[in-house]
Amino acid sequence: MPKYQVAMIPYLAGWEPASPDAVPPSPGKPTGILAEADELLVAVRQAIEFNQSAQREASGTWAVVVEPGRFGRTWPGARLCTPLAYKVAAVWWPGGWEPQSPWDVPNCVWKAQGDYDQTPLSYQQALATIRGLNQQAMDHAAPMWYAIVAVESEPVSRTVSYDPSGTETTVEVRPMHLVRPDEGGRGDCSHCPAHSFSCPQGQWLAAEETIAGGRSRSLEPTH
Repeated sequence: MPKYQVAMIPYLAGWEPASPDAVPPSPGKPTGILAEADELLVAVRQAIEFNQSAQREASGTWAVVVEPGRFGRTWPGARLCTPLAYKVAAVWWPGGWEPQSPWDVPNCVWKAQGDYDQTPLSYQQALATIRGLNQQAMDHAAPMWYAIVAVESEPVSRTVSYDPSGTETTVEVRPMHLVRPDEGGRGDCSHCPAHSFSCPQGQWLAAEETIAGGRSRSLEPTH
């Protein structure tokens, strides 16, 4: 069974979506399934294409992406994945790899180095940010390369803990996905020591990891 589904919900009259993958503040229950996909970004692309089409207006519906079978905050039988939050991450630059454009992502990249930028961006803002950072890296032989990660909306797990000081700490774990922009490619691996391996010639595989975010608050009464 595909991991992600593009679900249809009623389009709320008067609602102005902030992005083509936005979700209304109080979405109605799904009325049907438009498509299914194994990869999140494929499903999101299908949802956006529908939301920007004349078919959406004629049908009076809106497309969102869900992971069926998972408990979600919005619907108990499906976890809501959109809207996506885009962040910029510093990734390692493989030895011998040469980018052809500031939007390239090497096939072998899978781990980010250090912290992610915690400021959520629109996709276009993230695209412009990595263009500027990576162009500087190309011009000045910088040791780091930057990529876009897409973070899903609802968490896959949520834990709440308390300590004797009266502090409540909530930690949420969300899936994130490495994005390869349409404007970029995989770069040139011909000078990499591992250029004879399968990774330079292989198909692009979407990298998926998880990211944990936490917040704390004092439970002591205020006067």
